Amino acid sequence: MNRTPRTLWATLTTAALAIAAFATLGTQAPDTATASSSDPAASAARSADPAAPASRNQQQWPTLRTGAQGSAVTALQQLLTARGHSLTADGSFGGLTAAAVQAFQTEQGLQADGVVGPDTWNALTTTLRTGSQGDAVTALQQLLTAHGHSLTADGAFGGLTSAAVQAFQKNQGLQADGVAGPATWKALVTTPAGARPSTGNTGTGQNATHSTSGYTLKFTKNQNHPMYSTLALVHNGKAVKAYRANSGMGSKDTCLSNEGWLPNGTYKVKGHETNRGEWNYNPNVQIQGYAIQLENKTCTPAPGQMPVTRTDMFIHSEMLADGTQAVDVPLKEDDFWRWDADFDYKSNGCIKLKPADLKDLFTRLDQAGWPKNLALQVS
Repeated sequence: MNRTPRTLWATLTTAALAIAAFATLGTQAPDTATASSSDPAASAARSADPAAPASRNQQQWPTLRTGAQGSAVTALQQLLTARGHSLTADGSFGGLTAAAVQAFQTEQGLQADGVVGPDTWNALTTTLRTGSQGDAVTALQQLLTAHGHSLTADGAFGGLTSAAVQAFQKNQGLQADGVAGPATWKALVTTPAGARPSTGNTGTGQNATHSTSGYTLKFTKNQNHPMYSTLALVHNGKAVKAYRANSGMGSKDTCLSNEGWLPNGTYKVKGHETNRGEWNYNPNVQIQGYAIQLENKTCTPAPGQMPVTRTDMFIHSEMLADGTQAVDVPLKEDDFWRWDADFDYKSNGCIKLKPADLKDLFTRLDQAGWPKNLALQVS
């Protein structure tokens, strides 16, 4: 059939546009191009973290196989352990790790080749947030530490871990919500270990720059699980050591004396003692032994509520004046000057640690010479 020049030109233009569109589809980044993949684990992982920027989604998961070593392998081993395949997290991808990978892949309906690629990573990583516990949290904490956010890898996702996740997310251009979703996991695994956190933020996390030099104590409230709040010793903006802690009897009402936790704000440290009470079983001294005294603080009341000045504020534990424990009284739930178990984190509004942690904190502050301007930040 004969074509007019205009018709021939239109046909050629349409063909060129179709070729360009096909070429564009063929060059999409892997994470985006496979959005319609039949792999349900990969699709679920992508949808679980929708706020991740496109640039981060286009970053490639590392491919791990027998012989690989490093922090990514350690994270892999801990994530496998969290999924029921117990491994020693030694950072070395050997036969046992390969077998665990194959078993996990079989469970997930993936190709059981023992090679950890994008589909296996997406199936392994689980969304973690404040209150999460277990080996997956330990893996998260160790990866964060490898990137310059000093944390105790205790497997408990508390305030310090949340703050470290937020700082890392901000540094990586992700939504800084403190929730470790697939995009955050991918950034942690793919970003070279040793990359330092940004020092330019002004938030309230453990790397906040409002305390960029010297020592500070930081109490971070766990809104979901108050008994799993944290007290950290911070030096030059980084947490040196974090301890499980609590303030109050479980109430979040800062105006409830002897029951609620401490009001937010900064507290001056007025002094410290290792033998408060001066003699054992002093009935007139409720807090004995190792104690750090804080200044008074007035709560910020809710509308219609009267402000209350919180007094007699300490960082303390249950012990005798000489730092030892009282004799255990049979059938008594909580001996007054004896640390019995985890339920002893309750206190009359003060910050409470277990005795060994409080003594460790004293040792570290002794080595630092007990800075004159030492303060406590509560948030």
